[in-house]
Amino acid sequence: KTATSRRTRETMSMSGDVENEEVKAPLLATSMASYTSMESSPLPLIDVTTTTPTGGKENKEKKEKENKDKGKRRLKLNQNLILGFTLTGVFSFANNIYATNVFPNFLLEVAGGNTVLFGLAEALSGLSQLVAAFPIGYLADKYKRKYLLWFGGGVWTAYIGLLGYATYYAHRSSMKCFVILCAVLALGGLTNGIVGGPLMALLDDSVEAGFRSDMEMYYSVIWNLASIVGPIVALVSFSVIGNQWNLQEMKFVIFLGCAATIPCVIICFFLDDNKTLGKESDSVIKIEQEQQQQAAQGDSSTKDLEGSPANLEGEKKVLGFIGRKHIPWFLFLQNLFSAIGAGMTVKFFPIFFQVECGLNPVFLQIVYICLPLVVVLGTVLATKLSKKFGRMQIIIPFNILGISLTFTMALMRRWYTLPHVMIPVYLARCGFMWSTGGLAYSIIADYVPKEYRARWNTLESIASFGWSGSALLGGKLVRMSGYSTTFAITAIVQLLGVLLFALPLVPLVAKESDIQALVEDQKESGGTETDELEEPLLGNEARESAEPREIITSSIRGLPGLNPMFNETENENENLPDIASSLSKSLGHLEHIARVGSLG
Repeated sequence: KTATSRRTRETMSMSGDVENEEVKAPLLATSMASYTSMESSPLPLIDVTTTTPTGGKENKEKKEKENKDKGKRRLKLNQNLILGFTLTGVFSFANNIYATNVFPNFLLEVAGGNTVLFGLAEALSGLSQLVAAFPIGYLADKYKRKYLLWFGGGVWTAYIGLLGYATYYAHRSSMKCFVILCAVLALGGLTNGIVGGPLMALLDDSVEAGFRSDMEMYYSVIWNLASIVGPIVALVSFSVIGNQWNLQEMKFVIFLGCAATIPCVIICFFLDDNKTLGKESDSVIKIEQEQQQQAAQGDSSTKDLEGSPANLEGEKKVLGFIGRKHIPWFLFLQNLFSAIGAGMTVKFFPIFFQVECGLNPVFLQIVYICLPLVVVLGTVLATKLSKKFGRMQIIIPFNILGISLTFTMALMRRWYTLPHVMIPVYLARCGFMWSTGGLAYSIIADYVPKEYRARWNTLESIASFGWSGSALLGGKLVRMSGYSTTFAITAIVQLLGVLLFALPLVPLVAKESDIQALVEDQKESGGTETDELEEPLLGNEARESAEPREIITSSIRGLPGLNPMFNETENENENLPDIASSLSKSLGHLEHIARVGSLG
């Protein structure tokens, strides 16, 4: 009767009607009638199976609901993301009070109007960031990233203090003051190299694969919206103290920006590696390899990989040699070309509008208030379109449109004195060029393993050095040939980067919807870290549903007084000496503690 009852329960469970009391009652009565009749008659089992359509319908509806919920999934915020976004907003607010549009004019005044010296100062900043970035990236991947962020917070504090000091004593056309400012800018580049790589790697590790473009979109939106507030503060300051490009007025604005940066240092001390995600935040290639290994071992959930998300462009080669492992490198080179080209002009746009267009400080702040709004709209549009068409399919057209507008600015020399003509072209150009950076970074993070992300983020320091280093060349070009030639060279360099390194990646980069499906398959197949938990850490439901197991001794499975999943048999140690019994139980307790420690 016991065996038959068990078989009956199993049949009921498979039919999906274990909770159906109307079916359960006649079965129970039949099982109590006689063992022989139950064995000889399959009628009770037939009665159970007649209800399977209802259970199947319920399961189908449940599955459809789950699939629908998957389609509505959004980026999940956690402590690191919230703190990272907060740091981004505060730094963007503080940085854009002075660094974007006030400090370049201030530095040019101290340099006596020499654009070559101005470019040299920017190049030193990029060089120091490059020098610091590689050892910091290696250490951040080898040790906990929060330690590097703590160290970076200390260096950041020194930079803020020294920048305020150097600004206070600076005066016009002073080589000594210019050299001091160059040294401070080099320390600022060092700070960027220490904080930037570990911070972005920590944020990437805190985001599930398939949602990184969302994270980059939020990052960009927060940065740009906060950057609007900075120029507003500068605008109000210039309106109150004087609407002139004088050193005293600019010093006041720089002091405000330095003071607003202090909260960023505090936030650095609260970011934590222990709050990052597990395998679901790993690279696409690594997640796919794990599924393929499970398939090779006979795991039925991932056995059929043909046409599944696990085959994300796996065998494709472009030009016979460019595969998925080259994606980060090609995107890095494309970003490098873009940075080298932009460094010749972007650093000089505030000076261009002041000198060529004749904008006063208040009007220039209005331009830099409108610019982030344009970039935010472009970023949101690009991210939404990338969900449907793919990320590279959006990055390339947006970049080509931006490059075309840069060419247009080069050909509009006769209109340089007309701000109402040049400013719309400039805003549109920056909107297209700057709205896809987050998509490119999200692709790099998706195809770089977690253990190398900090080092890869430090490679961006090369792009930053290219940005700052090319400012030296840009300063010389502006001085020799004017802004028109500089704009044209910028467009040519950036176009080469798109054609050589972005176009080949179009068939290789997977859509994020496919990556999300891949992560879901990993979770369902038991590939996440949470699936490794075993009793007794599974919770009350697992304990209640599990049947007690009888044991012979308490050395391995028997954990008396500690493991509720197992029942110790009575008198199990009655034939053992007292010392042996005590030792056996003690060893069992120690092993249990070791198991709990390893699972923890």
